[in-house]
Amino acid sequence: MLVVAYLAVASGLFYAGMALLGRGTSAEAPVRLTAPVGYMAGVWPCVDGWSMDGSSCGPAASGDVWPGGQPLPVRHGGELLAGADVDPVTALLASAGAWGGLVAGGVVGLVLIPALRSTASGRPFARGNARRLGWAAAVVMVAWVVATVGDVVAASRIIAVIEATPRWSPTGSFAMPADWLAPTLVVGWWPLPVVLLLLALAAATGRGTRLTSDTEGLV
Repeated sequence: MLVVAYLAVASGLFYAGMALLGRGTSAEAPVRLTAPVGYMAGVWPCVDGWSMDGSSCGPAASGDVWPGGQPLPVRHGGELLAGADVDPVTALLASAGAWGGLVAGGVVGLVLIPALRSTASGRPFARGNARRLGWAAAVVMVAWVVATVGDVVAASRIIAVIEATPRWSPTGSFAMPADWLAPTLVVGWWPLPVVLLLLALAAATGRGTRLTSDTEGLV
């Protein structure tokens, strides 16, 4: 477990370094659409005088605002994701869920190894185990918040890059309309039961430690 924990921390730091250097995949973050979208499969906006299947959809954007047949710069990946070539800080924020999860998992392992050792030796209520469980819960909570907030901040910065970068179509260049993309808060709730479990174990272990100390004092 010690080796796995160190490997997780090293992998997370390596992933963060690659993001800062602009290596690997492009930065992506979850967004929501405020554009007049008519075709969600490929995310093509509704445009006056153009439709994919010959039918009309509305409300529709003017052809002067968006060329018909040009998809929006988003893709489906569980939710809508927008990506762009961004600065290192934005890339780091956008990938916080990946590298932060690895680092947090490794740190939690390192924090809990002494508690597991004492438990294996028959001393589950050894002094300090409750504190270690509390620290593990705090690490998971911080990583959860960083990953969630990082996505929202990265989405704002990615959208700004998309709106500032000219786009191209067969009819010429055009700009991404402002406010067609907006950041969205996507919360993954799976860390919550982990945090609650660790806190419950910390409380129970702390109680057991106090009872054990009182019993030893009586003896």
